[in-house]
Amino acid sequence: MNDEQPFNEVAEQVGVHGVVGQNNLAANQNNQMQYQMEDMEKNLAEAQLDVDDTLTRINHLLKQDVRRVNPLTKILEWFSLEDSKKRVLTEEGVDKVMQIIQSYINKETLLSNFDEKMIMRRMLEFSLSFSGLIFMKYEIYFRTPSLDECKIILQDRIDEKFNKKKIALDLQGKEVDEKGIRKEIIDEFMERFEYEIQKIKEERTKLNLREFEMMFTQLRALVESIHNRAWKGEERGSLRRHFNISEVIGGQNQMPKKSKGSWFGMGG
Repeated sequence: MNDEQPFNEVAEQVGVHGVVGQNNLAANQNNQMQYQMEDMEKNLAEAQLDVDDTLTRINHLLKQDVRRVNPLTKILEWFSLEDSKKRVLTEEGVDKVMQIIQSYINKETLLSNFDEKMIMRRMLEFSLSFSGLIFMKYEIYFRTPSLDECKIILQDRIDEKFNKKKIALDLQGKEVDEKGIRKEIIDEFMERFEYEIQKIKEERTKLNLREFEMMFTQLRALVESIHNRAWKGEERGSLRRHFNISEVIGGQNQMPKKSKGSWFGMGG
């Protein structure tokens, strides 16, 4: 009887230590899972509210960069517009548009609570204010051709007029004096040189203004999509629902398992 008593005490102590060890292991596992879930929640929230990719895409759009597969890396990449003469906006114009767009496309807007009327009003204000500013200062924000570019365009027009006159004389069976014809055309253009240069600049600016109409349509669509995500606080609600689900799952994982009393902490 006396020999069995120390054995029972030792057995009970060993059983207690076994249970404590199992509880510590379970607690460590739960803590590790909790940390992992918190990291996942944080990453999800950051990814859901991250607008940097959208803003980067807008910046490339405004600069008219081209996205295509790099033949060396086989990866889809952005490439600068090769012919700078085709640029619609100046650098100042791109910076100004980006400044405006960033005040609408941000996480603060995403986490707002807008009803349908407010979204419509904000979009109307954006459209009127944005287009008003751009077109009132189009001479600054829209690119106009340089004098060297105007010279090339003017030379092309002289060549075109020369070719037309030469063809007309050929059709009439008349002798063609190429040097005389070219001199006559150049003298004609030189008499109104300033007018021709200004005309070229105005024509190119008008073309850029027409090009920007499509750009503005794309920008408006992106701004509107951000506002629609904030309709009735939907973006906040989406994050909150995810966090609540994660908390419920985390709470279930942390609930201690009931075990029957047993010798050496073993079920029996």
